[in-house]
Amino acid sequence: MNRVSKTLTVGILTGAVLVAGTARAQTATTVTTSSTTTSTSTTLLPHPFSPDTRACIKDARQAYKQCAGTKDDCTKAFRASYAKCFAGSAGEKCATKCLTNESKCVTAVPTTKKSCRKTCRTTRKNDIRACKRIPDGENIWAAGDQGCLTTARLTFSTCKWQCSGAKDVCHTNFRFCIADCPNQ
Repeated sequence: MNRVSKTLTVGILTGAVLVAGTARAQTATTVTTSSTTTSTSTTLLPHPFSPDTRACIKDARQAYKQCAGTKDDCTKAFRASYAKCFAGSAGEKCATKCLTNESKCVTAVPTTKKSCRKTCRTTRKNDIRACKRIPDGENIWAAGDQGCLTTARLTFSTCKWQCSGAKDVCHTNFRFCIADCPNQ
């Protein structure tokens, strides 16, 4: 019994010394920090149009819907009236530039999709080739070769999905471009 008591006492004292030693080390430690300047960039949604600009754009869209001419003539008339909804010649020039960029982007969508999908197919071919090179017994992927092939298939599906959003990118870029144009 005496031996158990001594062992218990030594254990408690050792624990107390270690805890006290840790506490002293924590209180005696000096931390030196230096401040650095960091910047954070946040993408905000484009600001809303002023009431006058919004009303003008609504009128331009309505006139486009009711246009009886050819599609090209109606589009030209819409673009001209839309651009005039912005303040002064600088606003009109800015809006015209945004409309032109959007038009070029939308026109290039089929070519962009074709190129994007070709890249997806090439990547899938290379991924499958890499999966077939995994030696028997190697488990680089969670389920060996099958896991690798599943990952290749999912990567291909994700790539194709991203290619399908090319037109949306054009419209998003337009929204951010037109937000920089001065309102009436």
